[in-house]
Amino acid sequence: MDVGQGDGAVLISPQGQVVLFDAGEDMKVKSCAKPLAYLHQLGVSKIDYVFISHYHFDHIGCVPAVLAEFPLNGTAYDRGASYPGGTYKKYVEAVGEHRKTAETGQVLRLDEGTPSEVDLSVVAMNGAGIPTTNENDLSVSVLVHFGAFKAEIGGDLSGMNTGSYKDIETTVAPLVGRLDVYKVHHHCSSYSSNEQWLATTQPSVAVISTGDGNDYHHPAADCVARLHAHKAAMYWTETGAGATPQAGVDVVGGNIVVEVDPGATTYTVKPTTGEGATYPIAGAGGGTTPVTPVVVPPAPVTTTPKYAWSKKSSLYHYANCPMVARISKDNLEEGDTPPEGKTLHENCPKQ
Repeated sequence: MDVGQGDGAVLISPQGQVVLFDAGEDMKVKSCAKPLAYLHQLGVSKIDYVFISHYHFDHIGCVPAVLAEFPLNGTAYDRGASYPGGTYKKYVEAVGEHRKTAETGQVLRLDEGTPSEVDLSVVAMNGAGIPTTNENDLSVSVLVHFGAFKAEIGGDLSGMNTGSYKDIETTVAPLVGRLDVYKVHHHCSSYSSNEQWLATTQPSVAVISTGDGNDYHHPAADCVARLHAHKAAMYWTETGAGATPQAGVDVVGGNIVVEVDPGATTYTVKPTTGEGATYPIAGAGGGTTPVTPVVVPPAPVTTTPKYAWSKKSSLYHYANCPMVARISKDNLEEGDTPPEGKTLHENCPKQ
């Protein structure tokens, strides 16, 4: 999910189970409007499970707001222990009795007993056996396994022994193996995505969560260069404030949607804006070259008609609201009068 300078992802299983991986607050504007609007657009009504990588507010700051609108039915897994500060306290209060410490090696199976089971495996947490007190190093790493398709979501895991950081990636890489999609650690900072990690996981697609104008200069030029050198197709949520995206190589696309059909040998990456593509699943015998480009044009933002909404959402917007651009073309509906049964997005700019 494009949350600005923060991190968050959502997985929806074929049978409709919903898993939230972090829900960060935009560090620049201190807002949860983006993840809330996107979840409404998807038609989500509840959250079945939550995985929290670590306790920095750009990863957990919007959890209370999300769960207030989309109730949590199942367990919220995190690294355990505690962390100072009001954001952590609000997170703990929001998940309440649903909170549980994750365990390395545990597997959460979605759609169990159906032909479309999805396995979520905790491959590492709390430093993967390496002594460290750095909160980023303690991130929970989850491997998503759906048929032959594999993706990894690992929060802000570090890959460098420098300053207060420890190289956790090199230890975790063999536990993960070859990847189709890599949710790039630590917003593609200089301390993430080391050579050993990339050589072992060989991701075909890398997704960077970054925010425009951030104070951390993410994504870092050296991190981006390593991903380019390993031929990963790269999708950025926003342009950020570090490396310059290369035309024809890097797609800056807002929300980045990865779609995999049951039993498929390919998967499709669809950004909100810009061009996506279909890729062969490595474990299904495919290569690493993208095939069948999928052009996904920007959704129009206009002042006429007056209103716009996603047919899957309970919200509607003024047509000039920036959130309208995040509604997929397939779900976009418009009109001169508010739609019945929907509520006006409270952060919408007035006409």
